[in-house]
Amino acid sequence: MNHGGVTALVVVGNELLSHGVRSMLRSVPGVGSVWACPGAAEALPLLPAQRPGLVVCLAADEGTPALVRAAARQGARTLLLLDGPDLDAVDEDTALAADGFLIREEVTVDRLREAVHRVNAGDLPLPAGVARRLMTRSRHAPPPPRISRRISITPREEEVLHLLAEGLSNKQIARRIGITEHGIKRHVTNLLAKLNAPNRTLAVALALQEGLIGN
Repeated sequence: MNHGGVTALVVVGNELLSHGVRSMLRSVPGVGSVWACPGAAEALPLLPAQRPGLVVCLAADEGTPALVRAAARQGARTLLLLDGPDLDAVDEDTALAADGFLIREEVTVDRLREAVHRVNAGDLPLPAGVARRLMTRSRHAPPPPRISRRISITPREEEVLHLLAEGLSNKQIARRIGITEHGIKRHVTNLLAKLNAPNRTLAVALALQEGLIGN
């Protein structure tokens, strides 16, 4: 166990799944103490007491929205475990407040390690299946009943947005496009400012809503 790393809190009622996630987290560089509790009711009092830097919880649990909001207020990052690639079971506010997603049946040590690294780096871990569902939903959704803000983005920013929606990290986008990671960070910063979005998750959601991506 890396006692000097970030404290993680695993909020999973299924004992077998909880044990597996905890065991994998303990092998992740940068993770120190790993705590666990079966549900949000037990987790909420632990937030101010243990001050975890990372909260891993099940997206479909009834108490997850309150837990995610409380974790965000305290500065903790949250990683939601999804039952499948569809976000319909997660309310919009919770999805936008979360810092990353994993499909629980696809969780491996390597994927969890990458997700924790990306969450800590400010990236958005988003499984490819979830990204595809979001894109499909956007294509078939009726246009929003409001006037578009006519957001103007460059062709390069549009390319970066598409790759953000696929769940790629800054490093992966840099490799795909062929520019430096610093350049990608600059494009992401510009996109957040243009979309008036506090994070990448909301930026992608707003870009889908505005029709900037999804075709």
